[in-house]
Amino acid sequence: MMQKFSRVTACLLTGLLAAGAVAGSAAVASAGTLKSCTASGANAACGTGAQVKSPGTLTVTVTSSPAQAVVVAWNDTCTQGSSTKQQKGTFTVTAPATRVIPHPFAKPDQCIVAAAGALVGSGSLKVTLAVSAGAASHVIKGFANLCAAASGTRVVTAACTNAASEQWASSHGKLVHHGACMSDKGNAGNGGKVVLARCTGAASQVWTRNSHAEYVLKAHGGTLCLTDPGSAKKNGTQLVVATCRNTANQHWSAP
Repeated sequence: MMQKFSRVTACLLTGLLAAGAVAGSAAVASAGTLKSCTASGANAACGTGAQVKSPGTLTVTVTSSPAQAVVVAWNDTCTQGSSTKQQKGTFTVTAPATRVIPHPFAKPDQCIVAAAGALVGSGSLKVTLAVSAGAASHVIKGFANLCAAASGTRVVTAACTNAASEQWASSHGKLVHHGACMSDKGNAGNGGKVVLARCTGAASQVWTRNSHAEYVLKAHGGTLCLTDPGSAKKNGTQLVVATCRNTANQHWSAP
């Protein structure tokens, strides 16, 4: 069972984050694994940081032996032009796990990212930062504050946690997850299931987000929108394309 982290742990993570950010400012890294740290013992904790130019999707991965709850804190300080912004957060997760660290800008010029982790129990811990090449990915949040997520080849609703399965990049009208495109399965039309498929640039894979925050499919004359069917409020509901009606279950945030 997850445990709420103590004030002492919070203070420790804050200090480790600061140290990681300072270390990360020393050199610019490229795509792939950036930095990692390890620690062992009771409530073992460590922190690390890196500086990245034009970063794609940033992730923090935590592993432990034995598998157990890990408290993770992160911050991401980025520049875009003459502006600087920081985004930060904490979460508790059972290791092993990977989470995406969101950017404060959609396309930052440069970021200094830091992450720190602490075991809830005893054992060994590893915290790893990594970045992918290409466009950064973000969540697409919709009805009832649920996010579009990949579940195998299906695209379903899920509680928004910034998990890797919820990350989407926008590229020339395509919504891309790990190299696969959000698609109307078989170009089925109204009521068609939304799936992940090999990106081909077909009209059944091209979406336009309009002024109503609807994702309109290029196929079928631009009359169908990405939809949470029945305004479902539970995880695991497969998304569909349905006639655009500007209803709440067809409104989505931009990735």
